[in-house]
Amino acid sequence: MKYFLIAGEPSGDQHGSALMRSIRQLDPEAEFRFLGGDFMERTGGPAVIHIRELSFMGFSQVFTRLPDIRRYFNICKSAILEFNPDIVIPIDYGGFNLRLIRWLKKNHLRSVYYITPKVWAWMPSRARKLAMYTDKALCVLPFEPAFLDNYGVVSEYVGSPVKEYILPVKNADPARLRIDLGLDPKPVIALLPGSRRQEISMILPVMSRLTVQFPDYRFVIGGHPNFPEKFYQDFSGSAPIQVIYGKTLELLRIADAALVTSGTATLEAGLLGVPQVVCYKSAIVSWLIARIVIRVRYISLVNLILQRSCVEELIQFSYTAGNLRLSLEKILNDPAGRQEILNGYRELNDRLGVKEASKAAAAIVYCTAAQSR
Repeated sequence: MKYFLIAGEPSGDQHGSALMRSIRQLDPEAEFRFLGGDFMERTGGPAVIHIRELSFMGFSQVFTRLPDIRRYFNICKSAILEFNPDIVIPIDYGGFNLRLIRWLKKNHLRSVYYITPKVWAWMPSRARKLAMYTDKALCVLPFEPAFLDNYGVVSEYVGSPVKEYILPVKNADPARLRIDLGLDPKPVIALLPGSRRQEISMILPVMSRLTVQFPDYRFVIGGHPNFPEKFYQDFSGSAPIQVIYGKTLELLRIADAALVTSGTATLEAGLLGVPQVVCYKSAIVSWLIARIVIRVRYISLVNLILQRSCVEELIQFSYTAGNLRLSLEKILNDPAGRQEILNGYRELNDRLGVKEASKAAAAIVYCTAAQSR
């Protein structure tokens, strides 16, 4: 059968690749077309549009790139019609895919939405689009189906793809990983300041100031491939901080603590058992807009899934060097507080369950595609 996948971000590219491999296990003759990145290209050949062309963020950037966005929509629609797939699989990337699924329905194309957008966090009414225009929504956070059910969405929790892809590193020998990373026995604090230029510029300088207060620890940045080492040095100054690229999970696995910008990395740290402080700061205008539209109590996936505070979140005005130092001291010097976080992580692991997300999703996609024949 023929499958058309649409991923627009690095995480979607990674999850899409795993889904494609699992589909092939069920359907060895599967044909793929997709919008995606390097992971998906290694699995299924060249992308119709590479995700590097789709990486627009923020209100102003979307506005200035409207002509490009329209052009990508048209390219995507033409590719779908030409390929005539049995099933279309949007993967997250709500700004693009929530618009596209309406067009899919109008053209009588079946779709299964994998990794539903976080409509529960802001503009919940967008969930109605999932109900109206998709055959099924596949969720990767355990609380999502109950929320979507309120809007009439046919949905199912398929497990956490994060839990799936971190498993090899979680089972690896920390001593071996430390050698592979080129690190000496000195205890490590992992710094994950984000993947976007603006957030790094606002978050990393505060993190860097802690090196003076914690001289017995080695501070190591999990570097993003879009930024050279000098970029990080511009915001960390003369602080003795090392940058390691392409090994963020391995870095977390051997770290004693982590300072993590909100996002998927908070869940990765939790599942790898690293006590963390979650950090977030943005431009004041963006922060004010977020305060208006975002309707959740927490920003870290750990706390959202547990529905309580397990890891400390320092957000916007509370994100200061003084507060960050106190939070890190609790993790490193308070055994009871550290153990409480680790107990929360065990609960987190239990809540996510044992399903392998890509395999569970592939089974649903395959059956839905077969029904269209």
